[in-house]
Amino acid sequence: MASVVLTVVGTAFGGPIGGMIGGLVGRSIDQSLFGGGGSRTIEGGRLKDLNVQTSSYGEPISRVYGTMRLPGNVVWSSGLKETRNEKTQGGGGKGGGQKVTTVTYSYSASFAVVLSGREISNVGRIWADGKLLRDGSGKLAVGGEMRLYKGTDFQNADPMIEALDGLASVNNFHNLAYVVLEDLELGEYANRIPNLTFEIIADIGGEVMLSTIVSDICALCHLPSYDANDLTQIVKGFMISGPTKSRTVLEELSQIYHFDVVEKENSLIFRNLNRTPNATLTSDDFVLLAKKSNSQNKITLTRQQDMALPKEIGISFIDPDRDYQTGHQRARRLNVASDIVRQSAYPLVISSGKAKTVSEIQLDLVWYGRESVSFSLSQKYADLLPGDIITMTIAGEAQDFLLQEVEIGSQGINCQAMRFSNSLLDRNSFADSGNIPIQTVETLAISQFFPLDMPNIMGENVTSPVFFWSAGAGTGKWNGAGLFISRDNDQTYSQIDTVLSPVISGIVDNIMSDGPTAYWDYGNDLLVRLDNANYSISGETAEAVLNGANIAWVGGEIIQFQQAVLEPDGRYRLSGLLRGRRGTEHFVSNHVISEIFILLTETTTSISALNFSDIGKIRHFKAVTVGGRVEDVLPLEYQYDAEVLKPFSPVHAQGVRDSIGNLTITWIRRSRISGEWLDNADVPLGELYEKYDVEILNGSNVVRILTSEMPEILYPASLQVDDFGSVQPSLNIRIMQISDVVGRGHPLTKIV
Repeated sequence: MASVVLTVVGTAFGGPIGGMIGGLVGRSIDQSLFGGGGSRTIEGGRLKDLNVQTSSYGEPISRVYGTMRLPGNVVWSSGLKETRNEKTQGGGGKGGGQKVTTVTYSYSASFAVVLSGREISNVGRIWADGKLLRDGSGKLAVGGEMRLYKGTDFQNADPMIEALDGLASVNNFHNLAYVVLEDLELGEYANRIPNLTFEIIADIGGEVMLSTIVSDICALCHLPSYDANDLTQIVKGFMISGPTKSRTVLEELSQIYHFDVVEKENSLIFRNLNRTPNATLTSDDFVLLAKKSNSQNKITLTRQQDMALPKEIGISFIDPDRDYQTGHQRARRLNVASDIVRQSAYPLVISSGKAKTVSEIQLDLVWYGRESVSFSLSQKYADLLPGDIITMTIAGEAQDFLLQEVEIGSQGINCQAMRFSNSLLDRNSFADSGNIPIQTVETLAISQFFPLDMPNIMGENVTSPVFFWSAGAGTGKWNGAGLFISRDNDQTYSQIDTVLSPVISGIVDNIMSDGPTAYWDYGNDLLVRLDNANYSISGETAEAVLNGANIAWVGGEIIQFQQAVLEPDGRYRLSGLLRGRRGTEHFVSNHVISEIFILLTETTTSISALNFSDIGKIRHFKAVTVGGRVEDVLPLEYQYDAEVLKPFSPVHAQGVRDSIGNLTITWIRRSRISGEWLDNADVPLGELYEKYDVEILNGSNVVRILTSEMPEILYPASLQVDDFGSVQPSLNIRIMQISDVVGRGHPLTKIV
C-alpha cells in the first residue's frame, strides 16, 4: 500500500524530540500542498516578533537553518552593574566660588542568550532596539565584549559565568548555540538590557540544502528510513520555532519549494513536483466498474466554481534585503467572482522576488487544478502512487493530472486526480523590497589625550593632588572619553575620570615673544590653526576677559585674549592678550613653534583626583573613547608634578644695605588661592605654614641657602665675606615659597 503522509502527520517535536511521524493510514495526497482544497487556509508557523526579548523559564528554543534573524532567549544574567562617577567643579570667578560635586551612575550588564537548538557557524550583525549594535565585522557600537558558543556537544562553560557562579553551578548549554555579552554598556538603551535580535549563521555561506532540513526533521522524529536526495533546492534561511508538528513544518517547506512525500516500502520518499509524468494513459487503460455499468463514461470530470477559489494569495516571509524584517507579496486575479483571500506566513528567508513567484504559482495551481477527475484503471497500474503524474486525453487534448488517491479494488484501481502542469512551476517574477535605511556601526573616534599639569585657573583652595586634562575627538562617533591610569608600568589600568565634551584644540603657527605679565600685551598676536575645522573661537570684551573669559593653555603658559579673528587661510588671530596668568609667567619667554593650543572651559577641562604617591612619578595614562577598549589605546608616559599645589613665585623683591654692607631682602608673596585685591586685607596664605628658601648665587652655583618664615630675610656682611671673600655690592638671588606637600614653589630670580 502506498500513502502520502502529510495528511496524517501528528508528532510534535521540540525538546526533547521523539516519536515517529505517526499513523501512516491516509491514502490521499493533501491538496493544501499544491494550492487546491477549496477554502482551507494553511496558517504556517507565525513569524516571531523580532522586537521581543524573552527570558522566560521553559521558553522554546528555535532550530536555525541557513541564516536567520532571531531574538533568542536570555538564560543567564549577572544583573545590572552600577558604576559611580564623581566629578568636582568649582564656581570660580571673582571672590572664589562654591565647589559642586556631581555624582553620576552608569550601568552595564553581562548576560547569555541562547540562539539555536542546532549547531551554528557564526553570528553576524546584532540589533539592539532596532538599531545596529554589532556590524558584520564584529565591531560593537557600545562598550562590551561578545563571545560565541556554537552549540557543540563538547563546548566548555563560559569563564566569566564560572567565575561568578562557581564551577559546580555552571551550565555548559551542550548542543545549544549561545552568546555571552560581557559588560555591555547600557547608557544608550535607557540603562536596561535592550531588545536584541541576532543574525544567526547556521550553515556555511548562510545557505543550506532543502534535503538537509527535511532529513534533519526525519532524524529528529527517529524515522528508520527516508530519502530526501531529490530535494536539491537551496534554502537561504529557515527556523523551527519550538514544539511544532512535523506535518506543519513540511507543509511550509513544500508550499514554497513544491515537493511531495509518499510512504513506499516502509520508507518516506520526498520528490520534487517538477518531474516528468509517470505514465501516459490511453482509452484502453480505463475500465468501467460494475457499479457504473449504466454509464458509458469511464472518466468523471468535476469542476469547482469560481466562488470557491481564492481571488488573492498573500505570503508573509523574512526578507533578507530588509535586514530580515517581515516582507509581504501577493498574487491576484482580476475580474473573477470570488472574494476569498488567503494569507500564509512562513518562517523562511526568501527574496521578495521569490515570494512573489511563489504566490503567483500557488494561485495558478489553484485555478488550473480546479478540474478533477475520477476513474478506474486496470491492474497493470498497481504500482502508481499518490503524487504520481499521469497524462490523459480529455476532449481530444493531452493533459497532465496529479494523482490524489489510489485505491486497489477487486475490479480495478480506483483513482482521483487533479489537473496539473509542471510548466506552472517554471516562472520567475520580479518584486522590489523597497528602500530601507542602511545601518552601520559608526567607527569610534580616537581620543587625543591632553595632560594639563597646571595651576587651578579658578583660584580655589586645593590641598590634595588633582590633575587637569582634556580630550580631543577625532573623526567618528565620540560620546566622551575615560581617563585610565597605570601605576604598575603599563600592566593594569583603572579608570579615574570621564570627560563628555571634546576640547577645542589646535597648533600655534607663530612664536610669541616675551611680553608683559602685569598688563595687556598688545604687541603679540597668536596664530592658531584648530584641529577641527567645524569648531570656532569668538572674542570677548576686556571686562569679560578680566572676569575669566577666553582662557587658553599654550605651551604651559596660561593666557587670555580679547579678539579672535578668522583669517582667510583658516587660522585664528588672537590678540589683546593677558600673559602668564595664574603664576605661569616662567613660560612667557620659552615658546617654540607648533605648540599645542587648548581652550580651557569648565565643560572640556576635567579635574581628576590623584594620589600623593603619584607626585613626581612617571605614570602611564590612556584616554579611551566611550565604547572603546582600554587595550586598544596606546599609553602616554607622563610625569605628574602637582603644579596645582606649587606656590607661585614671589614678586617685587628688593634689597637694602646698611653702612657696613648687611643686606635686608624683602618681597611680596602671592597666593594660589583667589589673589584678588581686597581692601585692608592680605591675600590668603594657601599653605599650611609660611616659609621661604632664599638661594644666594655665584654665577649658576648656589653658595648659600637662607630660610625665613616671613617675606623678609637678612644676609649679613660676615656671611657675604665667607661666601664671596668680600661684601658684595650686588647679588643674584632666587626666592621660593615652600609647600608642605610639594616643597619649593616656582622661584623669583632677582639681582639685589
